[in-house]
Amino acid sequence: MEASKVAPNTSIAPPSVAVIQQGIGRRIAFYIELTKPRILVMILITVVIGMVSAGSAVGLLAVIHACVGTSLVAASASTLNQWLERERDAVMKRTCRRPIPSGRVASSQAAWMGWVLGIVGSAYLGLMVNVPTMLCGLATWGLYVWVYTPLKMVSWTNTLVGTLPGALPVWMGWTAAGGSLFDGLAWVLLGVVVAWQLPHFMAIAYMYREQYESAGYKMITVTDPSGRGAGWHAILGSMALIVLSVFAVPPTSFIGGVLTILALSVAAWMAMASIRFVRQPTHATARRMLHVSLLHLPLTMLLILLSHWLA
Repeated sequence: MEASKVAPNTSIAPPSVAVIQQGIGRRIAFYIELTKPRILVMILITVVIGMVSAGSAVGLLAVIHACVGTSLVAASASTLNQWLERERDAVMKRTCRRPIPSGRVASSQAAWMGWVLGIVGSAYLGLMVNVPTMLCGLATWGLYVWVYTPLKMVSWTNTLVGTLPGALPVWMGWTAAGGSLFDGLAWVLLGVVVAWQLPHFMAIAYMYREQYESAGYKMITVTDPSGRGAGWHAILGSMALIVLSVFAVPPTSFIGGVLTILALSVAAWMAMASIRFVRQPTHATARRMLHVSLLHLPLTMLLILLSHWLA
């Protein structure tokens, strides 16, 4: 019987275009993950709020330029933060699947990406927006990467310091719209975002206190595992939000008064969650406080927007 003929080409077929595109898409997704997209969205919300609150008419192109530049700088800060913390991230269950400790992105690539994004983003802000916004961006970047990040290994005050780079993007929006930092409302908006971060991050610090301790971080919930210290910081921030709500959403008219009451109600909701946590520090009450904080900021920012449009 004649042996069957072998097909001329028996080599493994090269990957299809679809497979190659899928691989490229996954790689891009890994790099995007380094930028912490969910945090980036919150940052851009505060930028837009800052621009609208500055009082002058803001064109769509100006908003786009401010958001693009801020996105690049914020993405740089998040990437370099993960690059600096890559070894400690590998220890924590919460962070071990991040792109660098999981091996999906090389450490050197992340470092290059972080520096390039920071340089390009700063230049973009300076050229396409204005110098004050660029300086606010550089301050945000420097405080987050080179002050807050290393301070986490040294002192529990890192969270308090970290509230500043977390809030400065609202000033980036304010200056991008031509607003002056001598204006009291600029400081009120900064205060709102600073105060909001206290209950938000104290909840996270308590929920993951064992992991933070294993990684060597000096969080307040590590130095004081009872949760009382974190709880009182959360209450301090919540009470500040109640006071600041009146200035951020002033009752200048009937509609303004309604919006003020709503803003105070949202702040009181945050305060109640904080009080519940300090009375009984548990994983459940911390998670509840975290969930309330995740709703509080967008609701408050929406009310601020409405107060400028309707009141």
